[in-house]
Amino acid sequence: MKQQQSSSAVIRHEGRVLSVTSVQTKVEILAQTACAACHAKAVCGASNGESRVITIRREDDGKIKPEDRVNVVVRQGQGFKAVFIAYLIPLFILLVLLLTLPLFFENELVTGLGALGFVALYYLVLAQFRDRLNSGFVFTVEKINN
Repeated sequence: MKQQQSSSAVIRHEGRVLSVTSVQTKVEILAQTACAACHAKAVCGASNGESRVITIRREDDGKIKPEDRVNVVVRQGQGFKAVFIAYLIPLFILLVLLLTLPLFFENELVTGLGALGFVALYYLVLAQFRDRLNSGFVFTVEKINN
């Protein structure tokens, strides 16, 4: 993950354009060797060596074509928002339930399964509102000049 330091820091990932339609661009993001040294690699999905395909709402001027090398850019604040939604809220739910459910149930198995069940329910709700959540994250594509 490459970061650019400025007043509004951004996160950039290099990728390859897979397809372009009139409304969206699909980009394959490849893990880079720089990811190994990044401080955010523990929570970043790009550092595990797999490629990811993301769909970005098309806002370019038509110069981006399939197979072009591009940078996918997102504001750093949006990255923190994604970490909060995907990791911190479920962790909070899990911890609160693991601490409060024993007050109501003596069986530890019921407590553990109940807490995991609520976290699973949280992720199901996120999946149901995926489109609404996606609209809050703005990715842009910048063509890399060779």
